[in-house]
Amino acid sequence: MGLDSVELVMSVEEKFGIRIPDTECQKIYTVQDFSDIVYDMISVNPTDKCLTQVIFYRLRRALKKLNLINVKIKPNSKITDLLTESELKANWNKLEAELGLKLPELVSLDFNPNLESYVTFLGIRTIKRNTPVTKGLIKHLIDWIISLNIKKVIDIQKISNKYEVERVISGIISKNMGIPISEIKLEHSITKDLGID
Repeated sequence: MGLDSVELVMSVEEKFGIRIPDTECQKIYTVQDFSDIVYDMISVNPTDKCLTQVIFYRLRRALKKLNLINVKIKPNSKITDLLTESELKANWNKLEAELGLKLPELVSLDFNPNLESYVTFLGIRTIKRNTPVTKGLIKHLIDWIISLNIKKVIDIQKISNKYEVERVISGIISKNMGIPISEIKLEHSITKDLGID
């Protein structure tokens, strides 16, 4: 486990008020493994509230209030079906303000899908561009919003399910390691896919 990984574990321990034994840390390979270990260590307070549903309805209200949608929005709706490329730049910040929650940062491929996926320097592929946020679905956007706003939408003392732990872990990885939230998936290897040593 490298220094970045140790720092990440310490941030998670501090956030949840737990201590992850070294034997458990050695079992962490993916974001899901990390979430599972933390979930098993905390006490859960089950509730009837569904956080994704709350954020979905909040997002839908914000889109309607800004007159940004005239189609029925569903969790499996594509983000690009709701905001066209020309509307995106002007309305993303408005949507964020109306929602009162941080949205994922848009990347160059969101505005120009004709760009190459990699930056080429002297004829050599060097850097992979970030995946466009708008290629996701509304349900992905909801996950990302929750992870980026954990302090506002999740009471860490009253975690009610494993999903909330997964969102908190993803949010901490994004914030501490500088990885765009849209690039973090539960099945990703912490070291190989996310590049955390």
